[in-house]
Amino acid sequence: MEPSLKPYFDHVWPVFWPWLVWNLIRFARWHLRTGQDALLAVDCFGNIRITHLCDAPQAEDLYTYEPPKVTSWERLAPGFGMPAETGPNFPSDQSGLLRTLLVHFRASFGPSPDLSPQPRAPP
Repeated sequence: MEPSLKPYFDHVWPVFWPWLVWNLIRFARWHLRTGQDALLAVDCFGNIRITHLCDAPQAEDLYTYEPPKVTSWERLAPGFGMPAETGPNFPSDQSGLLRTLLVHFRASFGPSPDLSPQPRAPP
């Protein structure tokens, strides 16, 4: 006996095993014909009920790869050719990454606030 069918035979009374075998054969033939999987419910008399069906199987050739019309080096990311110097008080780094990020932050959020220490006054 197939080990995956053991729970069905454990649930059905032995008198009704021939009926269960007949219904399992019917279900197996239906599965081979349609290719759909299903969740089965079996009662103690060997009757099989399909409780849930899976989606129909999709065709194997639905996805076809289409190479991009423009190569990646022809469409570079924004900010790739940023100027080397962006201001006199700009921190210098060898990679230029800090300069590029700060330019993008300034463009997105505006100038940075004045964070110089202010004397506190009583309320």
